[in-house]
Amino acid sequence: MRPAALCPAALLLITGCTQATLARSASDILGSVILAGGPTSGTSRPAPRATPPAARVLGEAEEHLGTRYTWGGSTPAEGFDCSGYVKYVYAQHGVRLPRTSREQVRAGQAVTARVASLRAGDLMLFAESQKPISHVAIYAGGGRIIHSSSSGGGVRYDELSTRRGQWYVRNMVAARRLTADGRSLVQALELISQPGLPFDPPDRAPRPQ
Repeated sequence: MRPAALCPAALLLITGCTQATLARSASDILGSVILAGGPTSGTSRPAPRATPPAARVLGEAEEHLGTRYTWGGSTPAEGFDCSGYVKYVYAQHGVRLPRTSREQVRAGQAVTARVASLRAGDLMLFAESQKPISHVAIYAGGGRIIHSSSSGGGVRYDELSTRRGQWYVRNMVAARRLTADGRSLVQALELISQPGLPFDPPDRAPRPQ
């Protein structure tokens, strides 16, 4: 057993464990949390803040506007389905997500499932009545989402105030926040993955007018 495991705070005086050893123990316990983009361990310098994480993520998301929808697709070359797109976009910034929307709903921190509670970069997850979660989009701010939609033909923005957008508002069942203060809030991939789930089905929102 490592010495750190023998040094709870209550036994500090008995064992003579240093604060540094205890810090390493805490680090081991928290090692399942990915701190992508956060400050380097052991330094007091703050994380870079010149470009907010949401701006970087949305910039990446926008680069793929017009990419075709492909069921099961997860790269720009083959096309994207909804969760393949979200996974790809966030992966470009060091945030590892599982493959399907039903797994992605377990990632990061829960946010109240109301548009007013969202920040740019949050995930919005959708399910039709009495059905499992089947679609995911990135909230772009200003009442818009960006996503890969089968009903929309591929990666696109949708305004939530439109008839089509209201379908998404009505069917939003969860929201998740993945980054804050330059850090990823996503747990280790093995903690949120559920192997064997099928790819997300096409969404059934009204087609764009």
